[in-house]
Amino acid sequence: VLSILSDLKKGGEEYFDGIQLMWPLPPQLDATKLYNAIDQRQDVDGAHYMGQCELGPSSAKTTALPPVTPAAVMDLLDEYSIDVRDKRVLVVGRSRIVGSPLAYMLRDNNAIVTVVHSDVSYENLEREVRASDIVISCAGEPNLLKAEWLSPEAEVINVGTTFWNDKLVSDFDESDLSQYAKRYSPVPGGIGPLSVASLFKNVAKAAWNRMEENSSY
Repeated sequence: VLSILSDLKKGGEEYFDGIQLMWPLPPQLDATKLYNAIDQRQDVDGAHYMGQCELGPSSAKTTALPPVTPAAVMDLLDEYSIDVRDKRVLVVGRSRIVGSPLAYMLRDNNAIVTVVHSDVSYENLEREVRASDIVISCAGEPNLLKAEWLSPEAEVINVGTTFWNDKLVSDFDESDLSQYAKRYSPVPGGIGPLSVASLFKNVAKAAWNRMEENSSY
């Protein structure tokens, strides 16, 4: 796989505009090496985004395509006019393809962002959920979060999903969410379809960038 990606990086820009690695990857494959083998201009998954963010916000906005799932979350917030400015937003999960870039995007929109992860104690997790206006769960662990922890006006965006007992479920028990959350995105049918739309946006953007680059010569 690494050899194929390296060959594509050398001369594939004339034939396609985007490369996406399908998850989950087999355990014997090194995700970091594979993503590094993808030309940033064709990285429609947005794996290079966090590296650009760490160099500074201006470079992140002008050169790297955004990760599709965090971009989908931001689109959902925008569609329903949910202003995160000065809101306490809890991101559950810190992966470099979902949780970390999502936290960056939320901070860039002036949210008060807290990130929790697998090493956070159950007690601290409950405390952070109770203190949050918006909870965005990206963990992929069924029943990790209890709906009864939510504050009365809290809104929930379910990102993390898992096949559990032959059913696709979120990190919350959704039967409880309907009783406790002001609004929440369903599983399935919530962020998933929006992520697909974000992927195609990235492919279109990559194609546009390539055409602009070629026309400048």
